Amino acid sequence: MSSVPETAPEADTHEDVFDVDPIVLPMARLAVLAASELKAEDLRVINVEGRCSYCDIVVVCTGKADRHVRAIANNIVQAHKRARGKPPIGVEGMASGRWVLVDLGDVLVHIFSDSARGYYDIDGLWMDAPHVDLEELGLNEDGLSLESSAASEE
Repeated sequence: MSSVPETAPEADTHEDVFDVDPIVLPMARLAVLAASELKAEDLRVINVEGRCSYCDIVVVCTGKADRHVRAIANNIVQAHKRARGKPPIGVEGMASGRWVLVDLGDVLVHIFSDSARGYYDIDGLWMDAPHVDLEELGLNEDGLSLESSAASEE
């Protein structure tokens, strides 16, 4: 799995990251953990608070094939149901598996196939928005919990 790529030089990567509603970052963390469990690639967490009206955080990741994209999305949906006791607000694109959108409210998760990610370029759309380092969510570069990573190294 690739590490989280750096943002464009003109992007501010840490501005106002923790000004986001305190419920939002744990929801983003949950989505990243669920995606990472199924080996999602190229995970990015983007703070769009104040830049768009429909969410505060955008999580973007890539699956290797349509089936992988659907499995990642399903794992995020199930993790959200376990944590919040209810399904996400919406899930779109599950049938095709090229691009699945999971709406967790203030967190939108885009799971793409490799070709769809390049075509729709969500990363480019938000290149001027600050990116949240996975470490700021308590996760390592692979999107796994720092606590569990440290325990497995012992």
